[in-house]
Amino acid sequence: MNVLLLLDDGWAVGRICEALFIDEGTVREHRALYETHGRTGVERLAYQGGSGPLRRDQIVALEVFVDEKVPQTAREVCAFVARRFGVHYGPNALSKLLKRLGFVFKKPKSVPAKADAAVQRRFVEDILKPLMEAAGPAAPLYFVDATHPSYTGRPAHGWIRRGRTVELKSNHGRSRININGALLWPDRTVVHRQEELITSAAMIRLYDDLQTRHPHARRISVVVDNARYNRSRELRAWLEKPGCRIVPVYLPSYAPNLNLIERFWHFMKRKVLFNSAYAKFALFEQAFHDFFRRLDHHAAELRSILTDRFHYIGLSEHGISAA
Repeated sequence: MNVLLLLDDGWAVGRICEALFIDEGTVREHRALYETHGRTGVERLAYQGGSGPLRRDQIVALEVFVDEKVPQTAREVCAFVARRFGVHYGPNALSKLLKRLGFVFKKPKSVPAKADAAVQRRFVEDILKPLMEAAGPAAPLYFVDATHPSYTGRPAHGWIRRGRTVELKSNHGRSRININGALLWPDRTVVHRQEELITSAAMIRLYDDLQTRHPHARRISVVVDNARYNRSRELRAWLEKPGCRIVPVYLPSYAPNLNLIERFWHFMKRKVLFNSAYAKFALFEQAFHDFFRRLDHHAAELRSILTDRFHYIGLSEHGISAA
């Protein structure tokens, strides 16, 4: 009620915020609730303790609504509560209630629409895990894929002084580099090649490199996705040649989450691209060369990221229902 008393005394909103250590939205919320519902409306804010005026069954219905709809604002949830239960919350009070119920404000994760978690789980248990357990000098196992970093900075969350805007200069255009790579398990070393384009010929050059590195291995397993160049007639003919020791292991469709090198590429981009700007393309390109040259410096971080623990995408119970 202190907010209302100070407003009645003619205090400015900013002065009230400083005196009570609250934000302007809270002040406006108090005033709007008082004008609409009187003192009872303000007392319903329920900043502490339980769920305020909602019964347990109403709380359950609220949780179902938020889980299914993923509302973008607290006002949407306020409208639902008012419409469904006749109870009026302000956005700030409703946000606090959602936090007490275990909700946080974040984006959904975009995944391929046709991803099948059950298929991924079977692949990991029946094929991938046995290969990873048997991997070693006599049976090398590589996770293979390409990445295509574009010549522009990527803004990412970071600590910035309050009230300050930090600008990250971006470059418009199609300039990029193409890196083909293979991550060895369990060593976590990476073989990489920069290519003009990622084609079947580029894959053959990478596979030739792997065979040279393992002259005594009878079989070199490579986990790859279903990109066209991985299943082309040219590549199949090369794989069938006498003496070829490369054996492709194809991932399930729409399952990039099962390819360990995807984690490595994300780590690389975080180190080289996130919140970084390069005045010239040559400097951008050199930054990737420097990253690979100093890869040993990141060994501890990479060991914690590149593990044999996989998550599955396409779980129906975790998705937003399609309209």
